[in-house]
Amino acid sequence: MKLPVEIEFSAYERRIFKPKEKQPVSRWSELHRYVSKGPAQGRWSNAMTPYLVKPMDQWTLPWIRKIFLCFGPQIGKTQVAINCLLYAVDQDPGPAMYIMSAENTAKRLMRRQILPAMKSSPRIAELMSDRDADTTQKGITFKNGMDLMMAWATSASEMASESVRYLFLDEPGKYPPFAGKEADPFSLAEVRTNAYPHTKKIMYFSTPNVDKDAFSNALEADVDVVYRYEACCPFCHEYQFMEFENIHWGGLKDHRVIQRKKLGRYSCTKCGMDWNDAYRNDAVRDGRWVESDWPWVKMAVGDGIVTPERQTIERPASVGFHLPSWYSTFISLSDVAGAFLKGLQDPQKLQAFVTQHQAEPWKETIELKDETAVLKHRVQTPVGVVPSWAVALTAGIDMQKHGFWFVVRAWDKDLRSHLVQYGTLSSWDDVVALCFETQYPVENSDRKMGIWRAALDTGGGLVDDDDWSRTEESYQFLREYSRGKIFGIKGSSRPMLNRIRRSVQDRYPRNNRPIPGGLELRILDTHQFKGLVHWRMSRKENESQYFSLHADTGIDYAKQILAEELRRDRKGKVEWKQTSRDNHLLDCEVYAAACADSEWTPALSFLAKNTAKEEQRVHDPVKQKPANHVENHEPADKRSRPSWFRA
Repeated sequence: MKLPVEIEFSAYERRIFKPKEKQPVSRWSELHRYVSKGPAQGRWSNAMTPYLVKPMDQWTLPWIRKIFLCFGPQIGKTQVAINCLLYAVDQDPGPAMYIMSAENTAKRLMRRQILPAMKSSPRIAELMSDRDADTTQKGITFKNGMDLMMAWATSASEMASESVRYLFLDEPGKYPPFAGKEADPFSLAEVRTNAYPHTKKIMYFSTPNVDKDAFSNALEADVDVVYRYEACCPFCHEYQFMEFENIHWGGLKDHRVIQRKKLGRYSCTKCGMDWNDAYRNDAVRDGRWVESDWPWVKMAVGDGIVTPERQTIERPASVGFHLPSWYSTFISLSDVAGAFLKGLQDPQKLQAFVTQHQAEPWKETIELKDETAVLKHRVQTPVGVVPSWAVALTAGIDMQKHGFWFVVRAWDKDLRSHLVQYGTLSSWDDVVALCFETQYPVENSDRKMGIWRAALDTGGGLVDDDDWSRTEESYQFLREYSRGKIFGIKGSSRPMLNRIRRSVQDRYPRNNRPIPGGLELRILDTHQFKGLVHWRMSRKENESQYFSLHADTGIDYAKQILAEELRRDRKGKVEWKQTSRDNHLLDCEVYAAACADSEWTPALSFLAKNTAKEEQRVHDPVKQKPANHVENHEPADKRSRPSWFRA
């Protein structure tokens, strides 16, 4: 009789066969996760971020397939994903893929967050291979057979490489609509889990981007149950959703004072007591997740707006969590108030507040106006007269095949503006006269004001003899006549991080270095500026950046301002589409607004400060110029004109 062969298993094989520890991810993290970077180094503590416990614990529920985290930034959503990943490595190994928006961000996250988290946690560190080839910035092979692959949404080949059981999609709100020429990154990624229909886990975690993009559509269409967090008032012990409307800061308008003095407070909706940051932390620590709806999803019923009816699902396959930034113990209520006040001055910053703090998709809410609504901005100031409050005039000039359209706008330091004049110019001589020689009277004074800064569109097109493009003509003009006053501009063909950037045109041929005093252009994100112009038309008279028109503004102006509409194409991209033939004055308003923008240096605020100092000097006899001081200004009519000028 043969004795049974005795089989010896390695330590890692015995670890695989060992029964799983029946504990949720949050408990496992407190026992085995160590944080090596950031403000909370050491053993992981759920008490510091109690709102992360339930999202982590959904990972171990056998019926859950998808988890969506729609959080503000720096609240801990990435740490939820890392903890779930480490738990899978230790307790339930299987192939995993972690996707970022771009290759460099994927490698940086691996190097700066994922690898340090694994190496600092002993249970995971002992599973990492000793071979250098098994641990790279593109993936990790563990001793227990688990693989982690890094991928990025711009590469279809990276996402289509393997079948995976665990899928982590980091910041999917920033993914491009398509991965190369393939399908959208969401579909390509989820197909990788088809081989694991009953055990797969997919986690989406991101701050939202724009409404109706792939991420916001997934939040609304793919989530069975939505959870929102209720804080518990430390005074009356009543639970409540923390809404931004209940955050106040004493009525101040200077965000710097509010943030420096920590004046932000939250008023309890039940007892009315104010919470400072410390009380807010207590309220969040004693809070709870409850079933709710996405706060931005509304339905029109009759004359009212209601939230859709919620159905009770006992074992949902997908769950979503929504958490604005003001729940975080790392973010002051005063910082939230400051971000909101900045958004009141700039629609771009308002978008940042909505997506980054409210954690809601940004909805383009530019109201379509008619000509009558535009002309309601007319005031009594006649054409060609500058309001008394103005500190500078800017001009936007749109070059055509024959002649030019132009707008002259007056600006105050708070970016309140007034249309002084609009119309057409027939020649380059007229452009020179407008920018260098024209002086507009200032109402209720003897002063006159000239153009401070002008922007000239350098668009292409051939002139009559077809041998000289208008772009070349404008470049020659600017080289001769820029003088720090007239600047060439071009519209960007793609979205930009900032509204304005500089582009050097004249460079030395040998080393490509800029030629001192050579031609520079300003590249404009015209999409942002057109939205800014329309947003300013929605401002009230007592608000900053109010937009007014001179008394003689005609319907021809209004029609051109409304010549483009904001539309969404089939790919979900929002763009300005031209709806009528002439949009030149809208372009001119964009160029004039760019000249006064804070991103164009020296900024208008710098000029306003110098103007205030000059006025103080004029009224102070001690600071006036000495009697022998002589100004040396070249008369306008003595300026030379280049021989190539065309009439």
